[in-house]
Amino acid sequence: MREYKPVKLLSKETASKIAAGEVIERPASVVRELLDNSIDAGASQIIVEIEEGGISTIRVSDDGCGMTREDLELCTHTHSTSKIEEAEDLLHLRSLGFRGEALSSVQAVSSLEITSTREGPAAWKLSLGKISPARLNKGTTVEVKNLFENFPARKKFLKRPQYEAAQCRQTFVEKAIPHYNIEMRYIAGGINKLILPPHSSLKERCLTAMSLKEPEELFYEINQEGDGFSFKAVLGSPAVVRSDKRNIYIFVNGRRINEYGLVQAVCYASEGYFPNGGFPAAFVFLNVEPERVDFNIHPAKREAKFEDYKEIHHSLSSAISSFYRQKTVSDLLKESYEPKYTPDLGFEKKEFEAAELNQAYERTYKQPQVNPYWPPSPIRQIEVSVSPYGTSPAFHGVQASAHGASAATHGVQTAPQDLPKSDFKFLGQFCGTFIAVEKNNALYIIDRHAAHERILFEDLKASLGPSQELLIPYRIETESDKDDEIIRLNLPELQKAGFNIKEEKRGLWIIRAVPIRWHGTEKELKEDLAGAGKDPSGLMHHILASSACRAACKDGDIIDPVSAYNIAVKTFALPEPLCPHGRPLYFIIDRTELFKRIKRT
Repeated sequence: MREYKPVKLLSKETASKIAAGEVIERPASVVRELLDNSIDAGASQIIVEIEEGGISTIRVSDDGCGMTREDLELCTHTHSTSKIEEAEDLLHLRSLGFRGEALSSVQAVSSLEITSTREGPAAWKLSLGKISPARLNKGTTVEVKNLFENFPARKKFLKRPQYEAAQCRQTFVEKAIPHYNIEMRYIAGGINKLILPPHSSLKERCLTAMSLKEPEELFYEINQEGDGFSFKAVLGSPAVVRSDKRNIYIFVNGRRINEYGLVQAVCYASEGYFPNGGFPAAFVFLNVEPERVDFNIHPAKREAKFEDYKEIHHSLSSAISSFYRQKTVSDLLKESYEPKYTPDLGFEKKEFEAAELNQAYERTYKQPQVNPYWPPSPIRQIEVSVSPYGTSPAFHGVQASAHGASAATHGVQTAPQDLPKSDFKFLGQFCGTFIAVEKNNALYIIDRHAAHERILFEDLKASLGPSQELLIPYRIETESDKDDEIIRLNLPELQKAGFNIKEEKRGLWIIRAVPIRWHGTEKELKEDLAGAGKDPSGLMHHILASSACRAACKDGDIIDPVSAYNIAVKTFALPEPLCPHGRPLYFIIDRTELFKRIKRT
């Protein structure tokens, strides 16, 4: 039987630390709350400075309206705020903050100092609970030191400074994107990491803040209005492809929220327009009348409830789907695309007959296409290496300059008369994605990318050992002790494969050489090393699979028939019909199934 313990009231200090823990989880939480205050204060310039990932120091300075001495006396008390006065005000919120918890929570778990002025240079400073005169030209400066020093239970769960700094930067970016008219600067360890001048549009701020590599011409801004809401969306064209949903951002009334349903709305609307099951880069800025949305359901305001959720979801999905459909048609017909916004769709709607679409495809790609809404975009003529495990010569298709298009370029051109023999009939390619062959009285549909990926994967495995020196060594900073443990566990295998990798110090690995056939950049290798967390023993497999995926032909690449034929030959010679990530290389429709589908006996 459990020991009886009476119910007791917690001490004020313990209760405040527990409450603070709900709001302040890590340094990035402090940055979030202080940025909210600066933006609400009407600042036109905000500077965020951190040291040691924000664990030792966080300083946020702004040129906002500032506070009086009386404000300073109250601002760190629980539930003290200038944003609301009574519960009904929650229905009309237009500020980012409103609970009055931020500064009291920060003070409970750190050393807090605030300097502020309404009319500088005369100012007031709050430090250690005491207020004294100070000097400040304008606005407010908040300095937070030694976060969780008095709360060891929370501090032990913080990660390395590099990781915490990355989280602080991400929070900074998420706050900076929707407030594009504010000049913002992020400084870490005394170094300017990100400087954002005031921008004239959401698109400009998105491209700069996210450091997107694609040119501005590949991004578009659309808008739409509904009953009680409106939104703008910055969308990358089908040429801007992402392998996951991490570049889909949802902002509501200036806050980024985790809203799975609206992310799915973007994914459904863009489905079929991106090659190889890719995802778009999309930034949605939704403005909802305050009385129709509730943010007071999550301590960090990362979630929201909507009164008209279905209407918002449908409107967003319809507008994005219309954009990609018409962008695709416009590209096919070689027309310049100039969106003209209207309340219903966000741009002028055009209708094209299927026959005209097919004619456009035929003019563009020299052959009719099966699916008029899945164009191979962007078009790349590539060199394809399908060398079988590094022993036989590779076939090379049409040479091109598109980056990342080919795997290693060893081997020689295979003349048509020298094609390897096969037990199938090559039928051709379609949708810029698939290869069709007839084999064993059945139709085989081969996923060209997946098959080429597995061929290159086997080639990489067979060629491990020889390495090439890097002109500039890669510096890989890990985010946790677990990442280091995984690398150490796999170090003998990595070195045997051709990676010259050494642990420079805790959290820093130096790579001076890589396998001669490995394909990737420093950033990609860092992602690969951190990508096997769930299966530490599979790190080498993960690295090789990722390299093969990057090097394999992509949907929309133009590959000549002989190269496609060679891929098919090698596909049927593979040890198993699966890509390195476990997806099938092909599916089969036998004669019986074909006859059944066309209702023949």
